[in-house]
Amino acid sequence: MKLLHVLDSLVVMGGMIACVSSHGAVVSPRCRQSIDYKVGVNEQQCSNITGKACNNGQAAFWYSQGCFIGCPTCDNVSGRRQVDLCGLGMKATLNDPKYRSVNRNATAGSPQDIYKHNPWRAPGSAPTGDVCGYAGGTPYSQDAPEAGDYLTTEYAHHGMKGSLLKELPTGTQWTIGATAEVTWDIRNNHGGGYSYRLCPATSNLTEDCFQQHHLDFDTNEQAVVFPNGTLYPVDGTFVREGTFPSGSMWSMMPMPPTLLGPRCLPGPNDTASTPYACKPWEAGLVDGPCTPCPGTPGSDCSRCDNNNKPAFPPPCENCEGVSWHGYAVRDILHIPQNLAPGKYVLGFRYDCEATAQVWVSCSDIELVVQI
Repeated sequence: MKLLHVLDSLVVMGGMIACVSSHGAVVSPRCRQSIDYKVGVNEQQCSNITGKACNNGQAAFWYSQGCFIGCPTCDNVSGRRQVDLCGLGMKATLNDPKYRSVNRNATAGSPQDIYKHNPWRAPGSAPTGDVCGYAGGTPYSQDAPEAGDYLTTEYAHHGMKGSLLKELPTGTQWTIGATAEVTWDIRNNHGGGYSYRLCPATSNLTEDCFQQHHLDFDTNEQAVVFPNGTLYPVDGTFVREGTFPSGSMWSMMPMPPTLLGPRCLPGPNDTASTPYACKPWEAGLVDGPCTPCPGTPGSDCSRCDNNNKPAFPPPCENCEGVSWHGYAVRDILHIPQNLAPGKYVLGFRYDCEATAQVWVSCSDIELVVQI
């Protein structure tokens, strides 16, 4: 595929970088969660579509965890429990292997299908603790598991709700009925997929508000952004079936994850007699037989993760793994004709597949009428 250089004539107004946050964040238009860039904090490699230096603050640390499909709330701690935590029995709606970013060889719904309770398996159905995330992933003041560190600054602190962040003007204007560009990147790739939504800035920022204004992708325009601003077009995977709200459009992660975590991390109730208990040799990322996850409190079983190989072909060189080397993703979105002009918040929601986490960011934009 031919490399395309980013031109000044791109269809979107406003060239600033935005945030979306598994450990991912919108780079452009700049998100509120990146506010700590103003005091020189930069916790993530990222690529600016202009090719200039990229500082996205701590945008990659705003998320919710312990969020399982069919459950009314997140428990804020169980990011790697592979269980139906609330016991309500919701079944995965995204079961076709081509829409699964990890563990594709497992039969959907089987014991080996260890990620079937995680957010991406029914996109949009898992709850969030806050629609714009918690700083550090929990509402608590202390750091949490799953890279839940958060450096307190004058703008935000660990446990803060993202919906309480102040407006961060970006100067970004999108034309109603036209298309718009968003770029985002990732710090730790947990597989899954994502969507974009809008909520009027005058409304309360809630899931209900964002769900009323899902945006569609231009399926021919997804691309990888390299640090020098070069675009590499990719053939994205998009899905509408089995999504929430019904018919909403989501994109699977265009770059496959690998090395998702320990092969088996014992929970506090694991003993030698626990069914599927962790074995001593499973402390490291090594090959071994694929057996079901123990499912005891705190357990993290990665036994079935394709032996740490990508579940689908990477779209380009180094476009795979837990880290993306700072590469970003460019999406082109369709702005509905029926939206009223005015200020909006762009919500990015990333539903993980290998963890029970939802990563989010919120960017300020303005919708205008074409003159």
